[in-house]
Amino acid sequence: MLDRIDNVWLQSFFSVYEKHSFAKASEHLAIPSSNVSRHIQQLESILGEKLFYRTTRKVTPTLMGERLFQEIREPLYNLNQSLQRLSEAPTSLKGSIRLSSPDIPIIGEVLADFLTTYTDIKLYCEHSTAIENAILNDPDIIISFERGALDDRDWVSKPLCQWETAILASKECINRYGLPENLTELESMPCISSYKSFGGTPWIFTMPESNEFKTLSPKSRIKVDGGFTAKAFAQRGLGFVALPTSFCSDEIAQGELQQVSVDYDLSPLTIFIHYRAINFHSHLSKLLVNFITTKMSYSS
Repeated sequence: MLDRIDNVWLQSFFSVYEKHSFAKASEHLAIPSSNVSRHIQQLESILGEKLFYRTTRKVTPTLMGERLFQEIREPLYNLNQSLQRLSEAPTSLKGSIRLSSPDIPIIGEVLADFLTTYTDIKLYCEHSTAIENAILNDPDIIISFERGALDDRDWVSKPLCQWETAILASKECINRYGLPENLTELESMPCISSYKSFGGTPWIFTMPESNEFKTLSPKSRIKVDGGFTAKAFAQRGLGFVALPTSFCSDEIAQGELQQVSVDYDLSPLTIFIHYRAINFHSHLSKLLVNFITTKMSYSS
């Protein structure tokens, strides 16, 4: 039966049992509450019995839930302690990590620092700008660009840093197509969009009155996932583009690109790091996650 049960389901079960709450378990595990609920449902389906009673005030274990906790608590604790001791031994600093990340200088520099510090660790890094594609390759860690709300996934997702973004266009583009003043006008103009990043919809705006997000679907003859390639296209007057202003500071200062203001602000571009529940993961992955998060502090 063990081969039919995912360890992450057991972790969700333990958290709900100890916190007496799906919401508090979700907060403790740093995953969406819908994922916690799904893990419990999957575990109940395998065991064939209900594990918790839910009321508006409290979550309490059923007889089966209580028995499950008492039966596996000590074996799992001992197993986790044994794995922890083995992973923290000096020999554990030899091994390999599989990472998926966008190809940008700031991440390359952090990874170079890591490999300089830990000289016996092998890193296999593939470059992807779409988290859906990255997950298919089953990496240990994923770094991705996100704008707007995250979709629910069985991964812990933490923000690393954030960049303010703006609508940018060349003078040639503005002279040819005009200067949009609102989202409706922008939607009718040629824009450079993403191919797979952000689900193909990088034009996500924050609505200040509700803190909700509005997605725009402008005319997009050109779709590209590379920010620097998109910038080059915009410089040639091929359309409006949504990019971090820090990526284009020289071009803005030299007048090659101009910031365009409409009635809503673009949502910031956030770099996230995603990883499986760390208690059931390798020590090397935890080491790299901690190294990256320490190097790249999050600023709002």
